[in-house]
Amino acid sequence: MTETKNKTVNERMILASIVLGSFMAALDATIVTVALPTMAEDFATRGSTTGISWVLLGYTLALCCFILLWGKLGSRYGYRKLFVTGVGIFALMSLFIGLIGTFGGAGLTEIVILRIVQGLGAGMIMSMSLAMVGCYMPNSKGKATGAITMASSAGTAFGPALGGLLCNFDWSFIFFINVPIGILCLLMCAKYMSAVSETLNRDQKMDTVGTVFMVLMMFTLVYFLNTGNGNGWTSETSIGLMFLIMIFAGLLVWWEQRVADPLISLRLMGQRDVVEGNAVALLLFAGMAGTYFLLPYFLELCQGYSTVEMGLIIIANSVGMMVVGPAVGRHSDRTGLNSRVVSLGCLIMAAGLLMMVHLAADTSLWYILLALFIMGAGTSIALVADTNLCLGYAEKDESGEVSGLINTFRQAGSTAGVAITEAVFAASVTFTALGFSPSALMTGFRPAFVVTTLLVLIAFVLSMHVKDRKVRMITDGF
Repeated sequence: MTETKNKTVNERMILASIVLGSFMAALDATIVTVALPTMAEDFATRGSTTGISWVLLGYTLALCCFILLWGKLGSRYGYRKLFVTGVGIFALMSLFIGLIGTFGGAGLTEIVILRIVQGLGAGMIMSMSLAMVGCYMPNSKGKATGAITMASSAGTAFGPALGGLLCNFDWSFIFFINVPIGILCLLMCAKYMSAVSETLNRDQKMDTVGTVFMVLMMFTLVYFLNTGNGNGWTSETSIGLMFLIMIFAGLLVWWEQRVADPLISLRLMGQRDVVEGNAVALLLFAGMAGTYFLLPYFLELCQGYSTVEMGLIIIANSVGMMVVGPAVGRHSDRTGLNSRVVSLGCLIMAAGLLMMVHLAADTSLWYILLALFIMGAGTSIALVADTNLCLGYAEKDESGEVSGLINTFRQAGSTAGVAITEAVFAASVTFTALGFSPSALMTGFRPAFVVTTLLVLIAFVLSMHVKDRKVRMITDGF
């Protein structure tokens, strides 16, 4: 009895450490956005204002480009080892960047380099988080996946508001906050994970050529999505980048079909439900990230809320996630069925986004809070169930690869969502003689919210064709 109780406590603490790391990595992907103007002003005194966007872009590129590689390395060398390494790198880089912000002594180039290394650490954390569920919590996969998914989504949602709050003191605080979180996470990992043994696949060979093609493709894709609005989507630069994306993607597919141990499991990519499930996640993250990108601007410029008030308002979204997420995880553990839950979550999320389409400069606070709560609840339902569905197709030694694949699609979706909504907003907003009046800005916000709603509705349609593994085995003899 005591042994069982200790095992349960141990699993809970392991989950808490994974949740802590996942929240920290997701938070930093968005918390920097509101600090960029302040950082640009700071570095202007040192003669460097160009390229400030690379503080965000460098992190995103490093995060996206190597996630699949980390998944492969985790299967070979151990999920815990890579997760702890990622947390250590992330916290250390946060400390260095914070110290530069406080004491100076370095320029923008050094900051960007440190952010790139920090992004590599974040990729290790994200790619290992879901993979560790099957190894450390085999009897509560759904519940654990739900908690990790909620942590990642909440981190993305809280980023802009928390960043604005901390920047009231100094922009270095948005990096310093990661240091105690990282140290606590490392201490918890050392105490509670060491007793659990992992099954390593030492026979796996590293697909170096495939990794190079993947990095080149993802780098070009993320760079294209982040710079397309500034360069012009039909400019020579953008068209050239699109051709490069297609070339690298073609080379990746060609090579992966020929190598003995591919970076991307051909068995997994041959599963229609895995591919479609990840496509659903991509669309959901695109709609979610696009909305998170727009909301702070709407609340500040159209509603007149302060940074602190914005943070408190956006909490309604996270509350919606936390209320329903655990129940979805328990349902998955009990039944193993997730596909229709994904569809339900998509519809609920779309309903919340549709309410945002009708936002106006004089919309009441209660309406905004309700829309955010409904959107958060739907997001949590859909993403938790979708993640469990995709992980259900993983064989014993494929958890790292599936986790890497899931996070690659998610990060690509986030990047695409921000790029799309920013482009729609910029193309739709009108100006008056007064400049950026609330009514003028709403002409940009409404079409952008319509687009995020459509993205989630497309995800709903796609989710209707996705089946759980146990259902597929019965219906198709899989």
